[in-house]
Amino acid sequence: MELRYEGRFVMRDPANFKRLLDPEVVGKAFPGVSSISREGEWYRARVAVGVGSLKGAMDVRFKYSEAREDRATVVGTASGLQSVVDFTISFFAEGREVRWIFQGNARGLISALGRPVVDAAARSIVEKVTANLQGLV
Repeated sequence: MELRYEGRFVMRDPANFKRLLDPEVVGKAFPGVSSISREGEWYRARVAVGVGSLKGAMDVRFKYSEAREDRATVVGTASGLQSVVDFTISFFAEGREVRWIFQGNARGLISALGRPVVDAAARSIVEKVTANLQGLV
């Protein structure tokens, strides 16, 4: 099941965009993160997730595929709950605003819940992450 969301948020100071280049900052912006650790160029996080009737923990592996002073792209995979979600989150500095794009592909038991349930849960998670990131910049 393909997922795509995009939006914008305002930074207090455009110089704060550099915080979005820190994997620890971005990783901790996800709700339900109980731990985060580095494994080479990858990071691993344990995240509590609730999607419809599915509740439990997912392991998330992510890294920066691009990190520049005006843009960043994080790629990763979340696995657990008999499901896998591959994702890409891109950030673009545009003056005082950050434009973001989330793209994902959910497979397994999560996708069997149906688009309305998965879309509502995914949209909620993405909105919480971007709100948390906005609070940091």
